[in-house]
Parts: sequence; structure tokens; C-alpha cells
Amino acid sequence: MGNKEKIDFVVTWLDSNDPEWQQQYRQLRPGPHAEDKGRFRNWDLFRYWFRAVEQYAPWVHKVFLVTNGRFPDWINRDNPKLVLVSHTDFMPKEYLPTFNSCAIEMCLGRIPGLSEYFVYFNDDFYINQPTEPTWYFRNGLPCDCNAEKYETPTYNPRGLFSNKIQVFCNVGVLNYHFNRQRTVRQAPRKWYGTHLWGKFFVPSLLFLGKQQFVAFALRHLEQPMLRSVFDEIWEQEPDMCKRTCSQFRQDVSLNPYIVRYWQFATNRFHPVRNNFGRYMTINVKSLKQIGAALRSKKIHSLCLNDTTQVQDEDFDECRTFLHRAFEAKFPHKSTFEL
Repeated sequence: MGNKEKIDFVVTWLDSNDPEWQQQYRQLRPGPHAEDKGRFRNWDLFRYWFRAVEQYAPWVHKVFLVTNGRFPDWINRDNPKLVLVSHTDFMPKEYLPTFNSCAIEMCLGRIPGLSEYFVYFNDDFYINQPTEPTWYFRNGLPCDCNAEKYETPTYNPRGLFSNKIQVFCNVGVLNYHFNRQRTVRQAPRKWYGTHLWGKFFVPSLLFLGKQQFVAFALRHLEQPMLRSVFDEIWEQEPDMCKRTCSQFRQDVSLNPYIVRYWQFATNRFHPVRNNFGRYMTINVKSLKQIGAALRSKKIHSLCLNDTTQVQDEDFDECRTFLHRAFEAKFPHKSTFEL
């Protein structure tokens, strides 16, 4: 990348302990949902996200912290790199209030002042090792691995269809606008290059000559994105984008992976191997593995995902362990903290 191209970080956060938010959520929620506990529980680890950014990505241009309008009490609002963004700053009024992360994510391209080149983080995605801008962007393109795979629907009575239906919606929209064979012909080395050698090369061969995209290997970690791609998707698929911006999640809608898929379909990505980081689920049995991953020098980034696997009686034990592990790794305050 050229030195003139600035890379921003965007991170979304929610204070789920806010009584006003809790009351509003209970009043508007159409019914009980088994996954709510795992999606909204507060582990109070967010300050370590900022410590990791400052220690491992000091080159970042701006950090956009996106919330519903309530920000951490410890945040240093005077940090010159920090931009505080409320949903009302970039989301149309008719979509608010929203409790749907997909709605927020589909509107990220509207954030005022955001660079064309940015990396999107959930608040449970942590940079784990020193990184350079070229980890995320090269030659003006987001670094990514277009590993293709077959996808089948899954279901259980508690979590229903998870995000599987949204993934199928993403692929369906992609195939409406693009032809896989034509995309591959435009840049064959991006679709049959050495970055896919190993387990991902066989599916690529099976899809050889296929007119339609099927699915891509999941990357539930920080994602480099082009702001202009959001504009294209909204322009070409306004109805599905608006449908996604519902107050609560619904199955037949898009999710933010559509941006990644669109970048693939238009060959606006720099191919790299699928060695981005590690996705880990928090539970009592995984604590030792999480501690080892935090200490590892081989794991670039981590997603520490909360689920209903952590029962209320285990929550304090898990949270205490994680606080100690993060404090050992990042013992010093960042300039993003008061």
C-alpha cells in the first residue's frame, strides 16, 4: 500500500448493563430468544481491546467506536485517534432503535469521515501479535482468503438456524449479480493460486467451471473492508439491505459477510492463506486453551465468543480467569483510557 492510504479501525460495542437499554430491550423484544444471554453478556474486557490496538497496531489512523450512544466510563474522549460514533450519527431514523447487529454493520459505510480502507472488529476480536498495515491491505486491496466450500443448513430448537439462512441469502444475492465463471476468468490466479493449497484447493477444483458461487469458509475475526463496497451493495440491493435493517434479527436478510463476498466476486481482494487467527468459545473447559492462545506468538488474532454454554454459576469463574490472563498480557493502560 502507498503511505497516503490511511487505514481505520471500526469496533462496535454495547453496554448491556445499562438499565435504560435493558428496559427498552424487554419492552420491544417480540419474544424470548435462547441466544440472547450469550450475545449481550458483559465480560468487561473491552479496555484490553484498546490496549492490544495501541501495542500491536500503533499505525492505525483512526479508531471509530460505534455504540448506541452510551460509551465506556473509562474511555479517554480526548485521544486524537478516537472517534465516538452513535447509531444516530450514521443510521437512518427509521431503523432506530435497533438491537440487530447486522443492521448496524450493514450501515457502517455511512459513518462520517470513515476511510475507504478500514478493518471491522466485534468487541470480542483481539489482536494478539504485532501487526503491520500489509496484514490487512496490500496494493489497495483487502487481504483475504476466498476458500470455497459446500454449505448445508443446520438447526436446533434453541438456536434455530443460527446465521445459516443469512449466509444462503448472501450467496443468493451474490449469484443474482455475478457469474462465478466470469469472475474467475478475470483473475484466475486469485481463484486457483498457491494460497489455496491444501484442504481448500480440492473444493476449488470441484467448483471449476461452475456458474454460481456456493459458499466461502467462515472468517469470524476482524475483517478488512472497502467502504465503497457498502455503497455498491446498497445501490444494487436496496430492498434486501433495508430488510436487513430490522429492529431485531430475522432469518431472510443479509449479514455483513455479504461485503466480504462482494469483494471476492469483484476480485477486489489480495489473496492470502487462511491463517488469520483463532476462533474460541468461552466455557470452563476452554479456559486453559484460551490462556495458551493469548500467550502464543503464532496466533495473530483471537475471537473469544460467549455462548449459552457458560452457565450463570460458571460466569464469575470464567470472567475472573480472563481478566487475569488479559491483565498479564496487557498490564499497562492505553492512551484510550482515562
